[in-house]
Parts: sequence; C-alpha cells; structure tokens
Amino acid sequence: MTDNTRSISVAVIGGGMFFDDIIGQSFKDLMRGGISGTLTSIGMSHLAAEVADVEIDLCAVGTRSESSGTAGRIVEWFAGEFPDRQIEACYGETVWNDIIDRHQPDVLFVATPDHLHTAPILAAIEAGCDVIAEKPLCLTCEEADQIIATARQQDRIVAVDMHKRYDPFVRDMMLNSEEKYGTINRVRTVLEEPLEVSTEIFAWAEESNPFTYVGCHWLDVVHHYLDVKPRSVFATGQKNLLVNWDEHHLEVARRQGIDPSTFKRQHAIQTWDSIDVAVTYDNGMRGDYSNNWINPAEFEGAVNQEIELYGIYGRGMVDQQDRGFREAVIGDGSRTRNPSFGGRFRHHGGELEIFGYGKASIAAGLLAIIRHRVLGESLESLDETYPTAASQRNVVQVAEAAAVVAEKNLEHFEAGRGTPVTALLSDTEITILEPGA
Repeated sequence: MTDNTRSISVAVIGGGMFFDDIIGQSFKDLMRGGISGTLTSIGMSHLAAEVADVEIDLCAVGTRSESSGTAGRIVEWFAGEFPDRQIEACYGETVWNDIIDRHQPDVLFVATPDHLHTAPILAAIEAGCDVIAEKPLCLTCEEADQIIATARQQDRIVAVDMHKRYDPFVRDMMLNSEEKYGTINRVRTVLEEPLEVSTEIFAWAEESNPFTYVGCHWLDVVHHYLDVKPRSVFATGQKNLLVNWDEHHLEVARRQGIDPSTFKRQHAIQTWDSIDVAVTYDNGMRGDYSNNWINPAEFEGAVNQEIELYGIYGRGMVDQQDRGFREAVIGDGSRTRNPSFGGRFRHHGGELEIFGYGKASIAAGLLAIIRHRVLGESLESLDETYPTAASQRNVVQVAEAAAVVAEKNLEHFEAGRGTPVTALLSDTEITILEPGA
C-alpha cells in the first residue's frame, strides 16, 4: 500500500486451470470496480462504504517456464482491458523471489501446484506480504505449522481459497443443519474430477492425489461449519487406470474415437485413481469422503460433487447435478452447468464480469487483508471472517494421514493381509496404527 493512496498491490504466481476462468477474471473485476460489489456474497456488505475507495492493482504475474509464455499471455490479456496499468510478466524456478524484490507487492496470490505452495508463502510472509493461497494450503502438518507460526510472528494474513465454504446451497444447509436435523451422526461427500485433470492438465499429478487435491474442500466445509476435530482416519484407494496409463490410454482413445498420439501424457502416471477416506471426529460423528480424478469426459458436469448430512431428526443433501440447470447442445451433448461457481455476464458497458462463490472466496481473503492493512484491524479480530491458515491445519492433518494410511493399506491388501492400518490424530500429532509394525 502506498503512502498517499488507499490501494493494495497484488502479484500472482501460477497460471493454471482456474486462472482465466476465476482468478484472473476476478482480479479484472476487482481492478475495475473495487471490492465493495462482492461483499454481499460473503455476508460483509456492511463494510462496503469503508472499503469502497480502496484500489486493487495487479503488478506482476509469474510462472516457472518462459518457454510456455503463460505469464506473458496473461499480461497481454489484462493489457487489452487495462492498457495504462504496468503489469510485468516474470519467469523462473523461484519467480516469487524476483517479484517480491522488484515489486514489493502487498499481496502474493499463490496458485502454484499443490506441492509448491510452502516456499513462496513463507518467502512472502517474511518479506512483509500478505498471502492468498490456492487450496490445499500445503501437504504436511510440518509445513502448515511453519506457515501458521511465521504468519503470526510477522503479523501477516494467510488466506486460503476454500471456495466451497461460500457455495450458497452448501452454506445454507450447513448453517441450519443442526437446528433442522439435530445431532449429525454422519456426513457423506463426493468430489470427482475429470480424467483430463490427472492425464492432460496437471503435469504434477504424481506429487499429489485426488483426496488432497479436492477432498480438502469438503473437509474444510465440515470442519468450519460443524466445529469438529478429526480423531481417527481410515483410508483405502485404487491404482488401476493411471499407473497403467501407458496401456490404458490406447483403449480410452479407441472408445472416444480419437488418435491416441494426441494425448499429452502417454506414459504410466504413478498416482491414485481414487481414494476413499473415513474420518471419526471428536464428537463421534463419521465423515466419509470419496474422491477421484478419473471421471470420464462424457460425464454430464464439469465435476461430480455431493455433500449429504445425516442427523437424528432429518437429513440434507446438496448435489451439483440436481440444481436445475441442464443444457443439450449439438456437439456438446447433455450437460449440467454451475453458474453459482463462476457465472458470467456483460454489463451495460460491455465488460465481462463474473459472479459466484469462486470469486467470493478470493474476496473474503482480500477483504481481510484490506481490513488489516488499510483499516488497522488486528489479525485476531478477523479470524472467523475468512479461511485462515490455522483453520486448514486439521484439513492438512487428515490429508497427510490419509495418504500414508492408504499407501500402507494397499501394501497389506496386495500381500493378502486385508486393510488393517488406521491413523490416530491428536491436536498436534499423527500416530499410524499398523498391526505387526
């Protein structure tokens, strides 16, 4: 923030799958009109007048490989609408360091692959930047604890883009669940990504797994709205399609009627097809989380996502495919749409603008940063207003435990010993319970 104006400068690293659809377009909207117009979606419209004059300015975009030209393409995309803004395209293995040194942004938005969040987050905090990070925050409790401690020491905000918190259907059910359904005995969730995510889009799929990548969304929703803590984890998974992708991509191509050489990845991909996780919480509630990233391209929606609560007096369910928006288009087939996530319209001036909970989640983190940097509010007073790094500690803990337990159970199963491994969780530790170990 400069001395003479109320403004927030933002740098973004990473330009992957959601940049053009959600992240980039959200920042275009915020640069054009400020943050006030987004605050109703996060229940913060009472602050609109206080922050209406705060300008949002994108100063740099960084990606790793210059040969891809991604950062340059993004900068050109912004220049078409904001020709007077000076936005630099940056490249490098640790591009965040160059951006921080040259631009000294107020905010670093971290949209790198799952396993590459921690280093830029820590570098940004230590340089005095606040951070908004894509989910998951990180992959291990050790990393999470380091991020949380450093942010507290430096009095900096680390917000996480947990957008399912702001899905209006999910939020309404969760906020009213215990009043309507009574004590919740069980939660069942599904979040399945298309096959192209693991085989075409993410070159780093082997560094993560489908539960860590998208299961974290439902973990965050359950932990946040039901105020529960995980105490034990059981996990199993399947490795059939992706680890044999060198062979199976030929059959997939045959079924789709396409040339197999057009697949970006044709070798074996050493990661899980799917993972199923059962979590027991401190109040005895059970959470069942089912995730994969091999959903066929022919599935009717972009993803398949469901959450269902079972209470002692009733139950509730939100299913993305049952929200009522279906289309049948020549060449595209029958599809369900979810404009609640990232709907688009052009207003009377002709500019494209988006609405929905994808943008709302970014706004929640950015508003907290503005309230801290511009309005002088303390970190403690803002804790419940956005997805904090500390709120993700239990999410990371479950994901880390599940990855270990699933791998060990696969080894036992293949050796004919069933699936006997579980994890015991405390507030600070993960203890793997493995018979015979």
